[in-house]
Amino acid sequence: MTERSIEDRLREQYFTLLPQMVRVAEHLKTQVQYSLLPIARLLTPQENLAVRVRVKDCTSAIDKLRQYNPLDPSAARNPGGVFDRDLPQMYNLLSLRDLIGIRVLVFPSRRAIEVDAMLHQVFPDWESDPILDGGEQLGLKYHGSYSDSTNGLPCEYQIVSTLIGLFWEVEHAAIYKQAPTFKAGLPPIMQAQTSHVYRALKAFEDEFEHQISRAGVSTAQKGFS
Repeated sequence: MTERSIEDRLREQYFTLLPQMVRVAEHLKTQVQYSLLPIARLLTPQENLAVRVRVKDCTSAIDKLRQYNPLDPSAARNPGGVFDRDLPQMYNLLSLRDLIGIRVLVFPSRRAIEVDAMLHQVFPDWESDPILDGGEQLGLKYHGSYSDSTNGLPCEYQIVSTLIGLFWEVEHAAIYKQAPTFKAGLPPIMQAQTSHVYRALKAFEDEFEHQISRAGVSTAQKGFS
């Protein structure tokens, strides 16, 4: 009888975990939203606070695991990596850091400081791993274990500007979903253009905050978007 491939074993593991992953995703999103209510209640009409959740799909989870050294998951990615067929037991989806992901979108980005402080009280032991672009911080990211019962699952939450977060959604759908050749990494020219977008979005947000401050706009309250 032919031995099952590493991919088949990981697919079986994924669909075994999936019901719990869905439950944990909903629990985690609800806890984050509840924890941020004190901030959400103070938002002014021009401000935004949204909480998004996603469960990593099976193909993405396996592809991401393929890029890592199973003996050192913290090592740098290897986009062209392949599974070591001699070490099938070393590959486990639970070694990923982001089977479940929460993204908190904030506008303006100064609200990120308040969100970060609030969530740090809820998840004090989660490890920080900032999102960087050429050394410049684009957002905050933390990863840890979360459970709705007895077994923890690897999760992460991000705190990013709404403008950058929405750009990521467009970029992911347009590039990584539609252009498989980019999965191994963006060409240098696209990386440069992406960095230009980040700078432009940040400049827009900085100027917006400046103009709002000068105008002294209304402070009427609203909640989650």
